[in-house]
Amino acid sequence: MTEDEKVISEMTDGGIVGALRWAVASAHARAWADFDQETGHNQTVLGIAAHTLLADRLDRVFRLEKYLASEDARDQDVLLAGLSSPEQKSMPAVTGVERADLNNSPAWRYGHRRWFLSSFEYGKVHDIAWGRKSPTKRKIAVQAGSDSPEQFVLPGTYDVPVGENLTPVTLRELLAANERNLSDLVLAHSLDPYSGATELFLGRPRLNIGGGKPWVWLRSLLSGEGSAGSGTRVDAPERIEPTRSADVPDATVRLRPRIAGQEPGTGSVGR
Repeated sequence: MTEDEKVISEMTDGGIVGALRWAVASAHARAWADFDQETGHNQTVLGIAAHTLLADRLDRVFRLEKYLASEDARDQDVLLAGLSSPEQKSMPAVTGVERADLNNSPAWRYGHRRWFLSSFEYGKVHDIAWGRKSPTKRKIAVQAGSDSPEQFVLPGTYDVPVGENLTPVTLRELLAANERNLSDLVLAHSLDPYSGATELFLGRPRLNIGGGKPWVWLRSLLSGEGSAGSGTRVDAPERIEPTRSADVPDATVRLRPRIAGQEPGTGSVGR
């Protein structure tokens, strides 16, 4: 069994793949529902929103951070806040996952599998240049898989273009990662700003500074093997408008007394 087959099998049996699908569907649907080009939103705004919401949904579905499992009804209210009714009913409860952040980069761990988030332009999952990503992502892209020692890549294996600022990864760092028995992966996601279609992949990145494939292996989590461009349309949830309780009184308005001889409406503002 290859590494990708083993990873997908383990994560499917543990309910992780189903949880990831729910999280991306919820996050991308909300981001897409709130996206409005007429107000000045662009692809950057959409990407940031989708990425932020996906991290939030992962914490929810795994009951982490501020969503820790509890019998307290107030905690349940926090868990479900902002979700549509269908999302609340379909959200799975998955245990065994913990946060495993690295250098302030959010990550989640199941057994010895740890995954980080990375967004990409829709339809271009095979065009990712890891050398242009954060130092953390670049380190992940040169780590060896504990299941595949032949994937071990030392810094300097690839030609670094002139002017490329690449944070070096030491042999000690790589060995330390293997000693922790961690297999670092990337959960790559994309949302098409024109159609709302979603792509979701799990894979082991490959440092491709000098060009070449960005993945040692890559598996779509939405449609079997999948390929770039084979996104799945995510229906947008109903917009949740802010509500105002009828019991909240109107704010008190105080009128400034008029100075003798001053005409109404001539007072200065913000002096």
